Order: sequence, then C-alpha cells, then structure tokens
Amino acid sequence: MKVNDFLKSKAFKSVMVLMCIALVAGGLLAILSDVLYVSDQERIERAINTIYGEEISFEELELSDSDKTNEYGSIDNVYLLEDENYLIKATGLHGYKDGTVTVWIVAEYDKAEFLGLKKVVVASYEKQTLMSSFTNDFYKTFYDSKEDVIGGKYFAVTESENNIQNITGGASKSSNAINNAVDSGLYYVRNVIASDGGEI
Repeated sequence: MKVNDFLKSKAFKSVMVLMCIALVAGGLLAILSDVLYVSDQERIERAINTIYGEEISFEELELSDSDKTNEYGSIDNVYLLEDENYLIKATGLHGYKDGTVTVWIVAEYDKAEFLGLKKVVVASYEKQTLMSSFTNDFYKTFYDSKEDVIGGKYFAVTESENNIQNITGGASKSSNAINNAVDSGLYYVRNVIASDGGEI
C-alpha cells in the first residue's frame, strides 16, 4: 500500500481520531487534577470546619512510632487546636469482616485538665456495610456521658478494667470497630497527652 493510500484509509483516520481523543482527555485530566487538588492542609481545615462549624487554627503534633498503634487500633493524626483542645483522628480495629472505622475525636481540655470528649464524628470506614445504622445520636453517646467514657464504660481506666463494652447499635461488629476507634483515641489521651503534662 502506498503512503498516500494509507493516509486516506479508514485505519489511519481511526488512529488519528483516537490520538486526538487521548490528547484532549489527557489535557483535561491534567487541568482538573490541578484545579481539584486538595492539600493535606485543606483537608484538615475542612475536617475542623465540619466538626466545629468554624475555622480554628491548629498545630499538627508529631507522632512517634510507639504512639501510632495500641491494642484498640491506631492514631492517624493529632492536632493541638487554638482552644487548647486536641483533635485526634483514630482508627478502630475488629469491625465487621475484620474491617475498620476511622473517627475524628475532639478531646476537651481546660487548663491542661482533660474534661472528656467534646465530639466524635465518623471519618471513613472499610467493609462496614451497615454504617447507616449509626446515626448522629450514636456518636453523641460517647460525649454526652463524659464520666462513663472516662470512667470505664467505653474505656478501661485501670489495668484491671480491660474489657470494652459495646454500645448498642445496628451491627455489633461495626459498633465494636467504632468503640475501638474511640478507645484508641482515649488511650492516646491517657498514655501520651497525660504523660506530657496534661491531666486525666
């Protein structure tokens, strides 16, 4: 086949159309990637705004390797807020199908004294198919009864009280992961913040 015949063929025209589509799509993706990019700073600002309903300045605290995990789950991020409260992102283990639940926890402080949890908000989850069963009222349970939360109903304050009680919910295994996420955050409060000078 001659070059001129090839250039006029349907095969060549199809290749050119596909190349044009690929170039246009690639260009659009590059532009949208820049326009829609959300930095880590913006993500935490959005999370704080969702939880507090307003902007508030914060400082991200460095986590040592030993502080990142505990028997209940993991600590993903910790922020010291301008109102002296701590915002903790914690993940709880052992949910439905061994999945996880990640929550944002606001640990409330007054003059370095831990008062309890100010708010608990779900951030994400894996394999937890019945999460819609857990309404906002479910998460309020953690911070409406501060003495129960601090004193052992959801978190073991003494070494001898090492049993976690699940709050009732639509799916007990998902409830377990949520409880463990909150317990993981409280473990951090008790063993890291308190040891750094904060009281509990």
